[in-house]
Amino acid sequence: MTNQTLADLLVLALLFIGNARFVFVNHSKKDSLSIAPFVGLFIAIVNIFVFTLSVENFFVFALAFLSAVWNFRSVLRMFSDVILDQYELKLILICSLNALFAALMIFAVIYFCPMSPKKNQLPVKQKTVLYSGNFQKGFSKLKEPFTVPSAKLYNFEPETESPAGRKIILFAPPETANSEIYKSFFCKLAYNGFSVYSLDFYSEINLASKKGADLKWIKRFLAIRQKIFDSDKYEQTQKSSDVISEKFWILLSLCKPTEKDTIFLVTDEDLSGSMQYISQKSFMKIFGSFDLAYIDDYTTKGFGPVENTEPVLGAVLGVQPDRSGYMSNHLGTVLTDFINTQMISGY
Repeated sequence: MTNQTLADLLVLALLFIGNARFVFVNHSKKDSLSIAPFVGLFIAIVNIFVFTLSVENFFVFALAFLSAVWNFRSVLRMFSDVILDQYELKLILICSLNALFAALMIFAVIYFCPMSPKKNQLPVKQKTVLYSGNFQKGFSKLKEPFTVPSAKLYNFEPETESPAGRKIILFAPPETANSEIYKSFFCKLAYNGFSVYSLDFYSEINLASKKGADLKWIKRFLAIRQKIFDSDKYEQTQKSSDVISEKFWILLSLCKPTEKDTIFLVTDEDLSGSMQYISQKSFMKIFGSFDLAYIDDYTTKGFGPVENTEPVLGAVLGVQPDRSGYMSNHLGTVLTDFINTQMISGY
């Protein structure tokens, strides 16, 4: 299980215990367990900021919020040292429903549990580096504590370096995804001999007109909602967006290629034509580019292999959960074959 899954299960367990307390709490005691839904709500909020807002933790947060609201008076009585005589019938009914929903969501979270990070783990080197700065002034590694990062770089390397130079893949995730979703895909590429760089960029991106839309924890959620429910507007927004281009420019500066290295640009649904633009404008030679959205049997184009890494979103998109990592490996295999073919043909 992933850390996010465990965190969601912890929240749901607290909600279940807090709402089912009328079954086992001694009525001659203070209603101490009424605080459990509030602890669950606090953890649910922290989860959103740590793991970003997703379909799964949105529902967990919603249930935690409702449970806290209905138990607010009980908490006030507890802090007032009021001894519990009996539960009100209305509270019993509401808590019973909340406990039932919490139990059902526990089963749902387990059923939609994403692929384990250690599943099919390949022998590759990987690291992440946090940066502060912006596109105009440049980026520097995050060194001072309590500094909010502007970007997070993911780097995956094969275990052995090639003396002939690196085959570098620069990957710019779309706004509806992030690098975490593609980690198994990156591992497959690194295992196949590529140096992979991917970037999540947190600032100066505003897909929606609402305040706070450029914040890391909600930016992707808003983009997903727009792509699913208003795809035409999403496409129009992306066609005029410089986000993917900016990510590629930053990646080009951070990967530090040499003359021996070969650079490939890759993204997932390049609606803005960013790869062609970068290939034409870059002073560094770009050997080729590839859009994962052109893979026919890749059904969640623009969202990443979510059936492996985010099955709840996958279910919304109509794909079944898959913990085998098939799609992540398949994308890596198709891309590897494409690049090797291009290199052989000298394109």
